Amino acid sequence: MRGKKKFIWIGVILVIAVVMVYMYMTKNSVVDVEMAEVKRGNIDEYIEEKATVELKNKADIYAWQSGVVTFSSVDVGDEVKAGDVLLKIQDEDLKLQIRSMELQKQSIEAQLEEARKGLNQWDLQVLEAKVRTAQIAYDEAYRIMENNKKLYDAGGISKDTYESSVAALASAEANLEAAKAAMAAAQEGFSPNIEKQFVAKMDELKIQINHLRSKQKDYIIKSPIDGIVLVAEAPEGSIVSMGAMVFQIGRYDEMYLVSDILVDDMADVREGSQVFISNEDLDIRDVRGTVIKIHPQAFSKISDLGIEQKRIRIEISIDEEIDELRPGYDMDIKIITASSQNTLLIEEKAVFEQGGNNYIFINDDGTARLRQIEKGLESDDMIEVTKGLQEGEKVILSPNANIKEGTKIK
Repeated sequence: MRGKKKFIWIGVILVIAVVMVYMYMTKNSVVDVEMAEVKRGNIDEYIEEKATVELKNKADIYAWQSGVVTFSSVDVGDEVKAGDVLLKIQDEDLKLQIRSMELQKQSIEAQLEEARKGLNQWDLQVLEAKVRTAQIAYDEAYRIMENNKKLYDAGGISKDTYESSVAALASAEANLEAAKAAMAAAQEGFSPNIEKQFVAKMDELKIQINHLRSKQKDYIIKSPIDGIVLVAEAPEGSIVSMGAMVFQIGRYDEMYLVSDILVDDMADVREGSQVFISNEDLDIRDVRGTVIKIHPQAFSKISDLGIEQKRIRIEISIDEEIDELRPGYDMDIKIITASSQNTLLIEEKAVFEQGGNNYIFINDDGTARLRQIEKGLESDDMIEVTKGLQEGEKVILSPNANIKEGTKIK
């Protein structure tokens, strides 16, 4: 029995000895760690987005009339001057309308002269025939106009074609009224009132002729600015529609960026905010820019993942020269939302959270010491420390579970 107790005591003593040795070794063991020094520097917070290069001086040119392109003088990449003729649209129908009205006006002038002279029976028969012919022409013009109106309402013809039939009807009506007035003057004898009717019909035709002539310029498209042809959509022989864009002219002397920013990121974006512009493929790095305009209204945009997002468009000036920049290029931008200069900085991987607070381990003469800190700005892999550290102190990077208060480190 005594021998058994003796062995128990020996076992207890051995366990205690092992524990004490382990505690001693643990207390005096040294853990290898990676450290970094607390330094002063500058830090920026920013949001990252994509932006597209645009031309400040650019003109989209549209066709004012429909028809066949009979002349096209430029192609993409050509240089043009303001006033250069870029394109002509066939206007033969318009010229025929003008010529027809000019002849009608001459006819009314001749009828007026005959009415002033007085007419015989033969002349009356001629005038009666003119009235009948004018009535037939008016009825046909009215039928065509009514048919064209139905086609235009159904989208079957252009507005220009419909308006031409309306003008033709007005011309036929004026011719009919003039013929009737000439007939009345011949039957009743010439009077001042009859002359006024002739003059009124001639004035009406003159107005219509001038209106048609004013439309002739719409068949010739000229460049409004000096620049380079960026888009050319109407080759010779093609058919253009009224309102279609046929050219885009731009000048490379001044470019800017447009970017669509998430509404959630706009709180700290201001006109005047600094921007850094980059494109790795073009070897463009951190070119300075400035937010020059924030559009007043948000809009919906579908992301690459198919998610509808609310965004705000902004415009950014390019404050440094970039060689070989072209409209349509995509650029990477960083919009600076906050900055701090000459402040204490540490690497992000030194900080960990515990109980809702931020902590780091510092190197206190070879011993790890836990310390609470307060963070400021965060950017890339760096963090601003506003409280809890001093310049020159060394912090442990990526501390693992083996690092505790009092752990020996090297």
